[in-house]
Amino acid sequence: MKHWILEIGNTRVKWACFDAQAELSASPVEVHSAPASDARAASAWRDAVGLGDKVMVTGSGHLDPWASAFPEALMLRPGDPTPLPTNVTAPEGLGLDRVANAWAVLYHGFADATNHKAWLIVDVGTCITMDVVHRGKHLGGSISPGIDMRMRAMAEGTARLPQPEWRDSQPHLLSQTAHIGRNTEEALLRGGLGGAAAEIEGTYASLTQEIPNLGVVLTGGDAPRLELRSILPKFADAHLTLKGFHGLLNHLHA
Repeated sequence: MKHWILEIGNTRVKWACFDAQAELSASPVEVHSAPASDARAASAWRDAVGLGDKVMVTGSGHLDPWASAFPEALMLRPGDPTPLPTNVTAPEGLGLDRVANAWAVLYHGFADATNHKAWLIVDVGTCITMDVVHRGKHLGGSISPGIDMRMRAMAEGTARLPQPEWRDSQPHLLSQTAHIGRNTEEALLRGGLGGAAAEIEGTYASLTQEIPNLGVVLTGGDAPRLELRSILPKFADAHLTLKGFHGLLNHLHA
């Protein structure tokens, strides 16, 4: 039997298959993605679901066009109650991606999850979310603009600043030892990428004053583009959110 997760985000959707009997730390068997605007992909993905398989449709994006292709699926919508133990004052407002990330860490969804009793989960996507789990509970976190959003805001909010092709330029820029840009594009990249990295490193440094032995796990499509030199050790899992949704599917169907 297989478990399928259809995660609809702000810009892209992911379609992931898990072995229903595997440990939560196991990677998905396969993962596909498509633009969030292309709901036609659901028709092709629908054919992969076998008799007895379970499907979850979830995410922060517009679910309805996708959910119609999977009428038998378990729907987990923003605002729905979740079993995540959390200290936030309005749990119904907690983003489902943050719920899934915290669930994956709390229930050992990656190989190194038992190395620390407390974790800072950093998800670098459309937004940068940082969440703390400690002693079996999600404590809360922060949300700030993602890297692309930072770059776009500078271009759209000014008359003369360009929007650099930062995903292509970043490896070249970070090969330089200096932390200052030598031209406008490098300055924008240093501000956007370096600012995001400094924010994460600063949050981590502050938290370690209150929570010793704090581990850091990175996820999200843009996480590999950040240098976080002051955080060691750190762990990365590109499929952390999907694993969390898989764990929630297992729990809700138990």
